[in-house]
Amino acid sequence: MAMNPMQRKANNSFLLGILITLLITGIIIALLIIQVSKLNKELQSEEAKKVKVYVVADTIKSGETVTEDKLQFVETTLGTVDTSNMVTYLETQDVEDSATGDINTVYTQKAKVDLNPGTILTNDLLYEGEALASDVRRQEYNVILPQSQLTTGDYIDVRLRTPDGRDLIVISHKEVTIPTILDIETANCIWMNLSEEETLMLSCAIVESYQMNGGKLYSTKYIEPGIQEAAIPTYQPNNATISLIHNNPNIVQEAKNELVTRYNENKDTIRPGIDSAVNNEDASDNVIDKTEEEITSLKEERETYIESLSE
Repeated sequence: MAMNPMQRKANNSFLLGILITLLITGIIIALLIIQVSKLNKELQSEEAKKVKVYVVADTIKSGETVTEDKLQFVETTLGTVDTSNMVTYLETQDVEDSATGDINTVYTQKAKVDLNPGTILTNDLLYEGEALASDVRRQEYNVILPQSQLTTGDYIDVRLRTPDGRDLIVISHKEVTIPTILDIETANCIWMNLSEEETLMLSCAIVESYQMNGGKLYSTKYIEPGIQEAAIPTYQPNNATISLIHNNPNIVQEAKNELVTRYNENKDTIRPGIDSAVNNEDASDNVIDKTEEEITSLKEERETYIESLSE
């Protein structure tokens, strides 16, 4: 049956409408695909810019060793941090325990300045700490006059003031730990990690401070130990201690050579003043009395500590 012109026109209009609808739909779909593709590229670009960085979680004091338990990984975007300078991992060192032979992994980087929570860790905020030598031991002292507000983690020089006004550096740039009993810091005791040579030097200075009438062995605190370099010791031990250091197999040759150089350069200016101060009629009695006081104080601290363990 032949289709009349009106029907044909209607069919053509219908087909044209379908074609136009399909064309518009296709354009919309194409635009959506382009937009989605653009968004995906932007998301991928943003994702590529994201990096994980170390951020300080707990306050780290200047000179304190930086360990992972004081940090957290935080995701940030490139542009907010200089990626060429940021810390991506912490340096460590394997150290053998001289007592057990076990190998322990220790962190070796320290903070140059105080680091507050939220600080992004960058290389210019850290410095490489000294490697732990095999002759280093933790020593306890209760005869060094501490500063009134000395706390664990502070760095100090130990100095000897002589009766004639000399002020000599015995050991320098040492981190101190204040031992605690029942969560209360002891008033006079401090712990320091010292090499064999430093232990002998300080022992000599302690005895000579006992011998002096008016001598004083005390500590001075560094303001920014991460930035401030260690002071050069100026104290010279007596001949007996120098001989002991030279014949001690636990002391490296470099330390022995440094002491010889210092002694030869200053033997006519440093030792005469010390020898004059220690050669007095009260010297022997002073050493006996002060040594007994030191031993008594250490015994009392030990007894208090033992009692605290049973509570």
